[in-house]
Amino acid sequence: MKIKKSAFYIFTVIFSLHSPAFAESSVANIQYRAEQGQPVAQYHLGIMLLSGEQGVVKNYEQAFKWLTAADQNGSVGAKYSLGMMYYTGTGVEKDAKRAFDYFTKAAAKGHAKAQYNLGVLYDRGEGTAQNYVQAFEWFSRAAEQGYPPAEYNLAQLYNKGHGVSKSDEQALKWYTKAAEHGESDAQYNLAQMYLNGEGTPKNLQLAKKWFLQAADAGDVDAKEVLKSLE
Repeated sequence: MKIKKSAFYIFTVIFSLHSPAFAESSVANIQYRAEQGQPVAQYHLGIMLLSGEQGVVKNYEQAFKWLTAADQNGSVGAKYSLGMMYYTGTGVEKDAKRAFDYFTKAAAKGHAKAQYNLGVLYDRGEGTAQNYVQAFEWFSRAAEQGYPPAEYNLAQLYNKGHGVSKSDEQALKWYTKAAEHGESDAQYNLAQMYLNGEGTPKNLQLAKKWFLQAADAGDVDAKEVLKSLE
């Protein structure tokens, strides 16, 4: 059987993890601090208005306002969230180019999910010209931070030779990292590599191990392969 097709996707949750400093603060306190110009509070208020948490009524227009203020005051999370608003068309008109611009700003500041999304946009040629070399660069940065979807996509690029010299050994390395972090497609592809002896000697025991993990995660193809190996 062939290695699975690429499963690149945008991480579609608009909001990132909140600052622990505001975990127990009242909405009124956060609002006050936001109005005083504190970027963490502005970001957190924007996220609450996006998500409706802590009893706040969702208001995308106000969310955009506060996230923009936080962005202007240097919040990296706000840059990412504004990128997601533009990418998904949440409260604003969908605009892949503006999403790309915001992801670029957040990625340059080390935001792993923004780096990953930037890689996806370069891979697809969405919001920018298709560029596999840039996709490889940004997936690499996110993968080095231990972000599982980026580890998987990096393996895919090595497997296909897109933006980098094809290398089964490197594909195996990054599929392994992603598989160990619970990415079921990586578990399936890693099992195929052990089954077929790609980048590693054939190892039926390891192939079965990873097919089983993928199957346990609901992968139908892995379940079918396991039946054929019985």
